[in-house]
Amino acid sequence: MRDLRDGRWADASLTVLLAVQVLTLFVAIPLGAHHSSSHLLLDLCHLAFAAICVGVLTRHRAVQIALLAGLALLGVGPVAGDAFAGRLGLSAQAVHETIAINAFIFNGIVTALVARQVFGAGRVTGYHIQGAVLLYLNVAALFAIAYGLLESHFIGAIVPESGGVLGGALGARTAALTYFSLSTITTTGFGDLQPAHPIARSLANFEAVFGQLFPATLLARLVGLHLVHSKHEES
Repeated sequence: MRDLRDGRWADASLTVLLAVQVLTLFVAIPLGAHHSSSHLLLDLCHLAFAAICVGVLTRHRAVQIALLAGLALLGVGPVAGDAFAGRLGLSAQAVHETIAINAFIFNGIVTALVARQVFGAGRVTGYHIQGAVLLYLNVAALFAIAYGLLESHFIGAIVPESGGVLGGALGARTAALTYFSLSTITTTGFGDLQPAHPIARSLANFEAVFGQLFPATLLARLVGLHLVHSKHEES
């Protein structure tokens, strides 16, 4: 009975996680391009992700610790990074890259947990569809982080159509790369931002292919799960 209840909570948590990810990608990150105070909203979104994943989606102690450690670094990293960078002899870029890698790992763990829940055995419900949308958005977030890491090493890896390089504060650059990732994975391709570096082009191509194949693969997988579950109910 407890396993059944836990499964229902895990399914329902996908709805909450989807709402939080939508808030993150379409509200918190864009606001960060103009308001530095919106970092608090982003921290709250990360906290919600970690709390739900630790409390509902996994009982594995190592994964829980990794999520909590990642959350702590994401929360205090931007604030404490400048203070410790000088003492440790680290550049601001090194601190930023460390935080970005941590964000990638954090989002990667969340994505893996969501994928396990979405594609796990059992009846296909509306929660699974919502989880699939969440998975799609999580992948876009992962690519956005990857573009940011690439841009920090190769200035001009992603360039505006008007020329020059992506400038401005970190929040503005993050918002621009998130926008680029979302327009790439959906193959919208507005063209106002373009990959210039060969690695950036490869990443963009791979993301676009994923964006095209994921819906078809998802549909086939969910139909397969539904048929298997139906057969078990009939037998």
